[in-house]
Amino acid sequence: MRFIILAAILLAGCSSTIPSFILAPQVFLSQSNQLQQAQFAFAVTDERGVAYSLRVRNGNKVQQIATSNDVRAQLEQTLSQALIDQGARLDVNSSTQMTIKIAQLQALVEQRTLEHVVTNQVALTVQVQSSQGLFSKTYSGDSSFTAPFKMDIAAVERELRVLTEQVLVQLLQDGSWQQVIKEQ
Repeated sequence: MRFIILAAILLAGCSSTIPSFILAPQVFLSQSNQLQQAQFAFAVTDERGVAYSLRVRNGNKVQQIATSNDVRAQLEQTLSQALIDQGARLDVNSSTQMTIKIAQLQALVEQRTLEHVVTNQVALTVQVQSSQGLFSKTYSGDSSFTAPFKMDIAAVERELRVLTEQVLVQLLQDGSWQQVIKEQ
């Protein structure tokens, strides 16, 4: 009987727990007046067809892991602050609506015997809806790396965060949507 209890405890200790995966990108741009006098409503929506940000494939076994934090809310907070720092006035009652749509935001891990390969994919779409029509543009980036042995969750988080921050900076520094906002 003791052997069965000991075996059950050992098996429970060896069971795989779902790792915590946190994605909290930040953007640090110098304050400017690029959007001075621009007033618009702002929101971030998650349009991804999949509910996970990390997919780990180990042979035939696939594990899909959602982030521990609310990525949509995190991006909305980060981008709102960046827009305000550029001089924008965010007003939910404005007739001009800017929406950032999360089209893709994921790390794909292929675990092999002696290494793992990580591919990161980020795609964000800016949509500006106003009385003059609809403007839409997608910003994206990919990255990948190979490392020895088993996946390090912290390294995967870091690389996906860095790629997301690069795409956010690309988006924030593009003058095409800013011009549409300013014309309102």
